[in-house]
Amino acid sequence: MRALIALLIDWWRLVRSPRARPYLLITLLVDGAFIFVFLVAIQSYLPEGHHVGASLPGYALAVYGAAKLAAQLFAGRLIDHAGRKQGLLWGLVLILVGQVGLLGAAAAPAAVFPAAAVYGTGAAVLWPAVYALASGTFDAGERARLTSAMMLTTGLALMIGLGLGFVLPPSFPYAAAAALALAVIVVAVAFAAGSRAEEAQEAGSQHALSTGTLSTVMKDILQPQRLAFGLIVLLQATAIGALLAIFRSYGRDFLGVSLREEALILAPAAMLAAGAVAAGGTLADRFGRSRLLAAGYLIAAPALLVLSSVTTPGVAVAVAAMGGVGLGLALPSIAATSMDLSHTAGQGTLLSWFMALEGLGHAAGPALGGLVNSAGDTQAVLRLVGVLFAVMAATAVALSLALIPRGATVDAQREGERLLVSRLDDSL
Repeated sequence: MRALIALLIDWWRLVRSPRARPYLLITLLVDGAFIFVFLVAIQSYLPEGHHVGASLPGYALAVYGAAKLAAQLFAGRLIDHAGRKQGLLWGLVLILVGQVGLLGAAAAPAAVFPAAAVYGTGAAVLWPAVYALASGTFDAGERARLTSAMMLTTGLALMIGLGLGFVLPPSFPYAAAAALALAVIVVAVAFAAGSRAEEAQEAGSQHALSTGTLSTVMKDILQPQRLAFGLIVLLQATAIGALLAIFRSYGRDFLGVSLREEALILAPAAMLAAGAVAAGGTLADRFGRSRLLAAGYLIAAPALLVLSSVTTPGVAVAVAAMGGVGLGLALPSIAATSMDLSHTAGQGTLLSWFMALEGLGHAAGPALGGLVNSAGDTQAVLRLVGVLFAVMAATAVALSLALIPRGATVDAQREGERLLVSRLDDSL
């Protein structure tokens, strides 16, 4: 217990540091506005007040996702040429323009589609720039703690955004809701414009900002270590997307419980996963990313496989909690590893490439889960996800063996990982 408390104290010290605040605040503002406008305002207030079809919110989200995925690699090159801080500002400005377009949907509901496309393009530029800045501001031994804090901040934004939807009446004016989200983005733009993140990045970076030629960046992407990590990113997003696709059918058809009962069954898993995210960030900084990825997936894989054969709600609580802990331990290492493996010319393009793979998985996962669920049953989806986690664990073990020299100490292992990545870059 003392060791766990010490880990959390270590995590908290970094989270409350002045260096972390800009990243956490931007995450809270941008994610909170997105969740409120896309999951609440467009899905509740726009149909309620303007009598639009029930399919419009889903199409709007699809347009957002497609635009973000299509713009991702282009966004990386933009960041490499213009600079990280400029990319951050341009991403926020595009989101601001998209939010203004969503405000106009109060007069013409069809305006949500071009607005969602601009919004998605802005997100494609924003997040690689944020991680590129963070990779210079934070050392390799700190990044997983930062990314774990950003993930928990996104969870807080989710609670705030959905909580507003719970508090406000269904008849709340859509225009007022869109204006509220617009005001939040304005605050984010103003804060980012006055932030000193660029200066901190330049002071802490070990690598000069360089665009690199497109062929050089492609060679970087095709390095075995980056390909292995890209596979992990793609499979994890696919697995999570497949689980989301069967969320309701798991409770209704597999366990035979109501939505409320299903939420209670999965609540301990969600809470333990949140705690594991914080612990996973600290452990990954201390013992290495690939080790935490492998450990987390090795816990999650059998949990999902066992969950596919458990129909008793009481047992499902414990098994789902085990799966939540495993996934929570692994999650912070994804963003941190993407930063570790992108310290080279064309950093923005490399980060965008990893995010594009994640976006592809988020698109393919729900479709795959729905297809398997309709062709077979919920049990088949759970087994498929368990197998995907097992493949990710094996890939993470291979990545660990490739990045960490044998016989190294813990500190030397982390340094060895950095040196090996540097040698890969220098050899190109």
